[in-house]
Amino acid sequence: MVFASVHSTRATPWVAILFTTAIAAVLVATGDVGALADTTVLLLLLVFALVNVAVLVPRKDPVDHDHYRAPGWMPALGAVVCLVLALPVTGRGADVYVRAGVLLAVGVVLWFVNRLFLSERKRPS
Repeated sequence: MVFASVHSTRATPWVAILFTTAIAAVLVATGDVGALADTTVLLLLLVFALVNVAVLVPRKDPVDHDHYRAPGWMPALGAVVCLVLALPVTGRGADVYVRAGVLLAVGVVLWFVNRLFLSERKRPS
């Protein structure tokens, strides 16, 4: 894994740091700070919606111990509110959605490359 390699003396993930710095430089070159902030807010709203949905998924699995369980309507309402706030009716420009889509596409491509790389490493020689 290229991104997991660490520097021999500093023990820092130097490849990952260079990669994220390059992504940040490209993002800064493609828009002003306000547009980047709008893109960040949009992506965070989508992440929060997914987290709220993810809270609902394991509710059907029984466990043998007591634990906190949020009422089902709360995460459902949270997901709906986040998705409504992510809609274009809130006044975001198309460039924000394009930038967010490109970032998501890059993430999906990197995920597939990672899966491919990991499957290559697991194959016996």
